[in-house]
Amino acid sequence: MIHRVLAPNPGMMTGAGTNTYVVDGGTGTVAVVDPGPDDDRHLDAIAAAAAPLGRITMILVTHGHADHLPAAFPLARRTGGVVLGHRLLPGVQRTLREGDVVELGRYHLEALETPGHTDDSLCYWDAGTQALFTGDLIAGAGTVIVDDAPGGLGKYMRSLDRLRGMGATHLYPGHGPSQSDGLAKVEEYWRHRMGREGQILAALAAGSADVEVLVQQLYTETPRELLGMAARNVRAHLDKLRDENRVEREGSRWRLT
Repeated sequence: MIHRVLAPNPGMMTGAGTNTYVVDGGTGTVAVVDPGPDDDRHLDAIAAAAAPLGRITMILVTHGHADHLPAAFPLARRTGGVVLGHRLLPGVQRTLREGDVVELGRYHLEALETPGHTDDSLCYWDAGTQALFTGDLIAGAGTVIVDDAPGGLGKYMRSLDRLRGMGATHLYPGHGPSQSDGLAKVEEYWRHRMGREGQILAALAAGSADVEVLVQQLYTETPRELLGMAARNVRAHLDKLRDENRVEREGSRWRLT
C-alpha cells in the first residue's frame, strides 16, 4: 500500500503542499519517498503513518529542492533509515543510478534518471503495479517549472518521451493528487509543452521579440507574481529551439532562423 502524507508547506510553488509517500512493503519494512521540508510537524506525521506498518528502512529522494529533500536527514536520524538519491545530491548515503532497483517486499522500485526539472531528478518505477513516483517531473495539477539552464527543456522532453513509452498506470507526483490514468496525464504534459512551443514560434513569425514581450503575449491570464516563472519557461523553450537551429538571438531579442 502507498499512503500519502501532505507536508504543511502550501504555497504558489507547492500547491497544497509536498506529497510524501509512505510505502508499505508488506514485510514490516517501510520506505518513504520524498520526505519533504524539515518541519517537526511533518516528521511526526510521517512517523505516525509508518508506525502501524513497520520500520522505516529507506528514504528515497526524487530531487534536491528544498520542499523535497531536507526532511530526509532528520528522518534518517530518527529512524535509522538510509537516504537514497541521485549521485548529485549532497548528503545521500546510497547513490542511485539508472536502472538501480530498491527492493521493498512486494515493490521493486527502479531508479530512472529523468532530468529536466533538475539535473538530479529521479523517478521510481514499480513495474509490477505500474506505479511511478514522478517527483516534480509531473504534478497532479497544473504544470511544473523546467530548468532554464542550457539544455533543460530538451532533457525534460526526452524524459517525458520516455514516460510516454512506459505505460505507467498510476502516477504519484510530488504535488497534487495521484493520477489513475498515468498515460493520459503524461500525454497532457507533452501536448502542453509542444503547444507552448508552437505559440512561441507563431509569435516570432510576426517579428522578433524579447522574453518579456513573449511572456506578455503568451501568459495573459497568469498572476503577476508567477510571471518570473513564466519567463523561465519561455527562456527554456527558446534555448531548446536555438539548439534545434529554429531560432537565433540578437542582443535581447529572438527571431526565427
